[in-house]
Amino acid sequence: MQDAKDNRETPRHSPPQSKGFVRVAPLAGMVPILRTFGVEPEEVLQAYGLSASRFDDPDFVIPYVTGGRLLQHCAKTTKCSHFGLLVGIRALPSTLGIPGFLLQNAPDVGTALQMLAQNLDLHEQGGNVVFDRQGKSALLGYAIHQDQVEASEQIHDLALAVACNIMRHLCGAGWNPTAVCLSRSPPSDLRPYRRFYRAPVQFNIDRNTLEFPSRWLHHKIARADALLYNHLIREANELHRRQPANFRQDVRRLLRTSIMHGPCTVHEVAKQLCLHERTLHRRLSEEKTNFQQELNTVRHEIARQLLSATSMPIVRIATALNYSSVSAFNRAFKRWTGSTPDCWRTEHPPSHDR
Repeated sequence: MQDAKDNRETPRHSPPQSKGFVRVAPLAGMVPILRTFGVEPEEVLQAYGLSASRFDDPDFVIPYVTGGRLLQHCAKTTKCSHFGLLVGIRALPSTLGIPGFLLQNAPDVGTALQMLAQNLDLHEQGGNVVFDRQGKSALLGYAIHQDQVEASEQIHDLALAVACNIMRHLCGAGWNPTAVCLSRSPPSDLRPYRRFYRAPVQFNIDRNTLEFPSRWLHHKIARADALLYNHLIREANELHRRQPANFRQDVRRLLRTSIMHGPCTVHEVAKQLCLHERTLHRRLSEEKTNFQQELNTVRHEIARQLLSATSMPIVRIATALNYSSVSAFNRAFKRWTGSTPDCWRTEHPPSHDR
């Protein structure tokens, strides 16, 4: 087992941020939500070089880290620990742009979720879809792979609410998950979560997923347009072709998802990238990095998220990251930060408490 600033506005059609970007469409709900709490949105947004009018343009992009800081600021200002959930509840599949329209026109739910996982990077580059079938159950969720992200619990709340809205759009408004897992401490008021998900919600878990019967994956999507679907696939492929290659980001995305399923190996990641292991090593070397360094970076980011957003015991976090022991995890974390996990957690409380 292995042991292991930019907050200014971005011009609308500028190239994607090398450190990750997100379209503002799913975040647009924060403007009216702030007003319901008696907070003037412009006062919050100006601190990030933004204005409320920017959220009228769904294709406007901001750095992914700025989106996290903005949600953190909103949660603190409104004293609402579930602010991200409220924003996500308002975000429909269409707010995801091309990936959202693609999934609405896929022939069935399973294909729709595959399309979402393959094309989310056209909407954002900072997190990825978790989609897996495990016998009679299926999982749909979200994982952050961008490093140095604040307010991970707010981002995950938002993303999982969007995932639930997607399933209800595809399967009908009466659809409910069988279980909801969130990597955050339980908020003081659980009622908004229970009311929205209409299912058991578990907190302090090492993943952010909806669980549901896998039979739903065969559900045919009403009003799907096959001609539009094929057109959108061609459009998505063309946009991918025009995107600058980012091999390191692709590796981190796979590592972030793979860690959830057990120890990550060079062999498994190379296989998912359809590369020989030697080719994977060579390409990482060309980017002045290596597999172990990328694995440690991803582990570090997950550790930060779980330490700041949950009250999971350190031993559970070490196990989730596939360390052989708590002491091995403690040594690795101290190398990364100069601090022990316990001390770091004390200094980095959840976003709404900062």
